[in-house]
Amino acid sequence: MKTELFLASRYLFRGKARHVSFIGVISCLGIALGVATLIVVISVMNGFDNDLTERLTRFNYHLIVEAGDDTEDVNLAQISEEISELKEVSNCSQFLQTQVFAKLGKIVFPLTVKGIDLNNEQEREEFYKYVLQENGEKGFFIGEGLSRKISPVKNIEFYPLKKSFKSQTEEIRGVFKVGLYDVDNGYLISDLETAKSLSDNYLIFLGIRLKDSFSAPNVKQKILEKLKYRVFVSTWIESNQILFSALKLEKITMFIILSLIILVASFNIFATLTTGVVEKTKDIGILKSLGFSKRRILMLFSLQGVLLGGIGTAIGTMLGLGICIFLKQYPLIKLPEAIYYIEYLPIAINYRDISLIMFTGFLLSYICSFFPALRAAKMLPSEALRYE
Repeated sequence: MKTELFLASRYLFRGKARHVSFIGVISCLGIALGVATLIVVISVMNGFDNDLTERLTRFNYHLIVEAGDDTEDVNLAQISEEISELKEVSNCSQFLQTQVFAKLGKIVFPLTVKGIDLNNEQEREEFYKYVLQENGEKGFFIGEGLSRKISPVKNIEFYPLKKSFKSQTEEIRGVFKVGLYDVDNGYLISDLETAKSLSDNYLIFLGIRLKDSFSAPNVKQKILEKLKYRVFVSTWIESNQILFSALKLEKITMFIILSLIILVASFNIFATLTTGVVEKTKDIGILKSLGFSKRRILMLFSLQGVLLGGIGTAIGTMLGLGICIFLKQYPLIKLPEAIYYIEYLPIAINYRDISLIMFTGFLLSYICSFFPALRAAKMLPSEALRYE
C-alpha cells in the first residue's frame, strides 16, 4: 500500500509532463468549487427551513385536541387537567377559531378570528412576545400587514357569521407581528369571550405547547392512550406536512443538481488519469514485469483519483464552511423583509449534510478514476513494452 501511495503521489505531483499537473490542479479546483457551492446552498436552505419551523411553532400550538363527541368547555377543561400531568407538556389552554368578513371601504374580505385564553398567564406571556403595540383592553389585535392596509383607522368593521349578516364595529386593541405572511395579514386575535360573542359558528380546541416541539408525535400517542373518551389529536408537523414535504423535495432536488458540478469536475479526473495511463505505459509494463499484480496497478491509478478528489473535497469543505461561518457571524446579504420576514440570509450548518457532501465528492472521484485504472490493470507487459 505504501509503494502504491508513493508512486501515485509521484505521478501526480512530480510528473515530467507539466500539462498533466495543470489538469490535476483544475480537477481539484473544480471539485473544491462544487463541494463549497453545495455546502453553502444546503446550509442556506437549512437556515430557511429552521427559521420557518421556528416561526410556525411561535404562533401555532404543538398539539391540538378536539373533543369528538362534545366540545363543551367543561369537557375540554377535564381533558386539559389530564394532559397537563404529562411531563412533556409545558402549557394547555383553550382557543377557538371562527371567521368574519371585514369591510374596508367598498372591499369585503375574509379574516380568521382566533380567540385565546388571555387569563392563562403562560399563554398571555407567549402571545405578548409578538405584540408591537397595545392601545386598550378591549377589541382585536391585528397583524402588522393588516394594520398597514387599514391604517390610520382605529376601528375595524366586519360581518360576523350570523343569519342576519349585519355589520359590527370593534376597536383595534393592538398590533402584533408573528413573521408569517398569512397570519400577519389575515388574522384577528382576541380573548375567548370576545371571540365567542361574534357568532355561534365556532369551534373550541385545546392547544398544547410542549417543552420539545419535535416530541409532538410521541406525546400524541400518549394522549390517545391516556384519554378514555374519544378525541381528535393533530400535531403541528401533520398540519404543515405538505409544506415540509415540498421543502424536503426542494432540498433533495438542489442537492442532485449541484452534485452535477462535482460530477463534471470528476470527469477532469477521468481525463487526467486516461492521459496518465497513456504516458505511463512503459512504467506499467516495467511494474508488471517486476511482479505488480493487476490489483496493485488498479490501486495505484485509483489512488491518484482519490488523492485528487480528496484534496479537492477537503479544500471545498474548508471553503464552504468558512463562507457559512463568516455569513453567520457577519450577515452581509440583506433580504427584502416584506417578502421573507427576515432581515438577513439565514445560515444553519448541518454536519450530517456536510458529511454526505464529502462522501459524494469522494465517491464520484473514485468512480471516475476506476475506469482508467482498470484499463491500466488489464494492460499486458508485452504490449506495454513492445515499442520501447
